[in-house]
Amino acid sequence: MKKQSLILKMVAKTAEKACVRQANTSCPVMTYQPKMPEAVKKLRKF
Repeated sequence: MKKQSLILKMVAKTAEKACVRQANTSCPVMTYQPKMPEAVKKLRKF
């Protein structure tokens, strides 16, 4: 049971780091920039 809990925490932390990284970058393609959810906008560092 503890192993499963540890794995779930690691997955959650990895997902959060991915969201923070995406919130602070822009799309390299000039024609399309998808709308970010408000929850992800709150993770921005600037």
